[in-house]
Amino acid sequence: MYRNSEGTLVFSDKPHPEATIISVKSKVESIPASQPNKTIKSSPAKKNMSYQLNILQPKSQATIRSNPGQLTVSLNVSPNRPNSAQLKLWLDGAVVKTLPYRAITTLENVYRGEHQLKVELIDSNGKLIASSQTVTFYMHQASIVNTK
Repeated sequence: MYRNSEGTLVFSDKPHPEATIISVKSKVESIPASQPNKTIKSSPAKKNMSYQLNILQPKSQATIRSNPGQLTVSLNVSPNRPNSAQLKLWLDGAVVKTLPYRAITTLENVYRGEHQLKVELIDSNGKLIASSQTVTFYMHQASIVNTK
């Protein structure tokens, strides 16, 4: 072993003029205990984290074909949201559902036409943590009018 020009300890099986020869057969009687680093900083509090909230489904400008008006909504929160937070689904400017922890839900009776969907992440105190971009989608339902 020897120290290089940067002061780093180098172990090698190749001879070096400044090397000290050590025996690999030597027995280690004891291993010194490592002292924990007392200056470890704790991770930042979750309330100070920045969350990203995305609507994965429906896609923006998607046409959903469902005669009963069912809409599957899939969400992604990054990093994982706090357990105490809730997701609020907004459809056309009104809250239609509050989710305790699910990232996939179904909305019923969404009428034909253009709709705007938005999701908000709300903490246990009712404070807005994050908000998704508004997604515009189109619900298509077969007409019940016979056009003969």
